[in-house]
Amino acid sequence: MAEEAGIPTISMGNAADRMAHIRPPRALFVKFARGSMFGEPGNVKRQRRIILDALDALKTMTEPGTIQELPYKWKRPDPE
Repeated sequence: MAEEAGIPTISMGNAADRMAHIRPPRALFVKFARGSMFGEPGNVKRQRRIILDALDALKTMTEPGTIQELPYKWKRPDPE
């Protein structure tokens, strides 16, 4: 509904196969632990960078279904 009204949206996920199947209008893929799409808890600098990357992607991703992988790596052991 938002896209149809001219409001761009972006999804974030860590399961590239699911994202490719769902085909959101725009998506960012992160290699992070489940439930932590913006990085490790307390890593404000990285979280801010990811938010800025997402906002930039809203401007640069023009093809429907585009999935862009962010270059960041998870730096803590996976949560149990």
